[in-house]
Amino acid sequence: MTNSVLHFEHISDYLTSAGFAASNHPLVAVMKLSALQLSKRTPSFDKGVQLSGGFYYLALKRVIKGQLFYGRTEYDCQTGTLIAMAPNQAMSTYDVTIEGDAYVLMLHPDYVRGHPLELLLNECGFFHYQVNEALHVSPSEQAILQQLFNALEHELQGGYDNTSRAIILSQIMAFMHYCQRFYRRQFIQRSELQGDWHSRLVSLLDVHYSNKNQYVELPDLQHLCRQMQVSARYLTDALKEQTGQSAKACIQNYLINKAKSLLLASNQSISEVAYELGYEDAGYFTRIFKSKTGKTPKQFRESMRFRH
Repeated sequence: MTNSVLHFEHISDYLTSAGFAASNHPLVAVMKLSALQLSKRTPSFDKGVQLSGGFYYLALKRVIKGQLFYGRTEYDCQTGTLIAMAPNQAMSTYDVTIEGDAYVLMLHPDYVRGHPLELLLNECGFFHYQVNEALHVSPSEQAILQQLFNALEHELQGGYDNTSRAIILSQIMAFMHYCQRFYRRQFIQRSELQGDWHSRLVSLLDVHYSNKNQYVELPDLQHLCRQMQVSARYLTDALKEQTGQSAKACIQNYLINKAKSLLLASNQSISEVAYELGYEDAGYFTRIFKSKTGKTPKQFRESMRFRH
């Protein structure tokens, strides 16, 4: 695969290079490409060239042949797949064939500055998921997104007045809210297929601490995510849906509970307990423990022994 990356800071630059007509607005564009248009199009860029832009890119399309890549990882494409890219992410394609119509939304960050949509976009974790975490929408969900695409396209093609920006931004907000809803549904479905996310995380943490004959480091979120084959952002969203807490918070709770067990099950010193958990600094461990429980490890141990 080539290392070449073509970056388009502005939507108009990308549209021109790709052979499309200019958008009516320089900071937001919607395209609907029919199956006939797609069948007649020739590739706009050399094979394997990675494309990136200074804008958000969302595309609803059904890839039936070929490959899509984020960086060097293959994108997981299925019927009704929504592809979401944040500014400055890169994607490349290989001999892609699309069945049916395709819908594309491009939005420059400058258009949403100071608007609630700016915060919403930052909350939409799916822009930062890995390629195997694409949003696969059902036919009914796809119909909803297509209606939103069509409404937005209609507004952008009309005359621009002092209410246009508010309407356009509200339509895009509705689109993003629907995407968040569909992802929550997908978390539930994938949890049924792949098992309880929290239980899987706890199992990996148990394995991490199972070998008491050697020093272990504190659990590394990225390493755990690689074992679970998900990105940290995806795991956090899945756990928040299930437990209301982020992945880091779940790991921290596990460490505090394990610390409590070690403090009550042995006469180890606080430093020894900290070391067994992977903390190199007992003082830091004490501060973390107190921030979560309201007591120092020593105070906790004494209070629980008094109760028993």
